[in-house]
Amino acid sequence: MPQSLYRFIWQSSRKQQVWLVLLTLIVAPMSMIPLELQRRIVDDAIHNGDLRYMLLLCGLYLVVLLAQGGLKYILNVYRGGLVERIALQLRERIFGRLVDEPLKHGRPQTAVDRGAVVSMTSAEVEEVAGFVGDSISMPLLQAGTAFGTLGYLFWVQPEIAAFAVALFVPQMVIVPFGQRRINRWAAIHARLLRKLGGVIVMVETGLPLRHRERRFSKLARGARTTRVLIYRVKFFLTFLGNFIDAIGPLIVLAVGGYLVMRGRAEVGTLVVFISGFQKVADPWDQLLTFYRTTSNARTKYRLIVDTLPAEKA
Repeated sequence: MPQSLYRFIWQSSRKQQVWLVLLTLIVAPMSMIPLELQRRIVDDAIHNGDLRYMLLLCGLYLVVLLAQGGLKYILNVYRGGLVERIALQLRERIFGRLVDEPLKHGRPQTAVDRGAVVSMTSAEVEEVAGFVGDSISMPLLQAGTAFGTLGYLFWVQPEIAAFAVALFVPQMVIVPFGQRRINRWAAIHARLLRKLGGVIVMVETGLPLRHRERRFSKLARGARTTRVLIYRVKFFLTFLGNFIDAIGPLIVLAVGGYLVMRGRAEVGTLVVFISGFQKVADPWDQLLTFYRTTSNARTKYRLIVDTLPAEKA
């Protein structure tokens, strides 16, 4: 297996990744269309009392929503199929290298090996395979949606957009620092679970039962401690993201309301910004989650690669 996670992704799913990217390039630009339709419905149709034009814009809005939702459904189903194919491929490779091959060559599998295989083929494979489906198309979709929407908001009203962007700066500093801590504890946690699995499947070792019980208790408590440490950082980052999402509309109302009172913005623009901020906040949260998932998947992938014996040329 390649040492690099992304090299493994490209090696095992390049054709599927190309299709996912093509679908993403169709879906991402469609996120700006509803914002412009909202602005025209308020500023043009409703302001001028044009019922016919309003109904036409509302109908177009509905068509865009259906098309966008349908394409996202196709994208998600295709991505899910890719995830399960990679999971199957990884499980077969792990089983073949750590279970089947030693038996064929008359090498008995150790208890630790069996415990590692159980952990690797369940939780670790799920995390790595799940990341493969999102590795390229997901950040492309979310970044395209976020930056495309921001560009539209700057075009409509730069002052409000600048205040909205400033809200996301603290996360750019805090999240990488917190994720490094999560990665370190996640690697320790995975190793503890492997050892825990080894204790569970340990048979005919001659070790006293009391000794096995003490070792199991020590490993289980260590696994609990690492998870608690991960939760503290993880949920603080979640709290920070939720706070920024919640305070964003307040900033938009305060700054936008001032500009409307001064005659420097329309009411329709304010409505668009409240909706637009959410269209930026949601993909931004997804991008931060993707960054954290990438770090975690790299950690788990390295653990799998380092455990598998080197393949003979």
